[in-house]
Amino acid sequence: MKGIAGIEIDIETIDGKWKVSQNRPLADRQGVAEGLSAIDRTALAEMAGLVRRYSKQRETG
Repeated sequence: MKGIAGIEIDIETIDGKWKVSQNRPLADRQGVAEGLSAIDRTALAEMAGLVRRYSKQRETG
């Protein structure tokens, strides 16, 4: 255990970005949403909804 040092860091803020295929072409975004929707899992269905929502925002500016 010699030479091993531990540190503790207090986290004050966390910043994040949505990454839901919004930089991809429309056909890719639609494919992602359809693929996620086809899998019968609640979390994936929610993600598919986010891809669709942010896709529409990108299209409308």
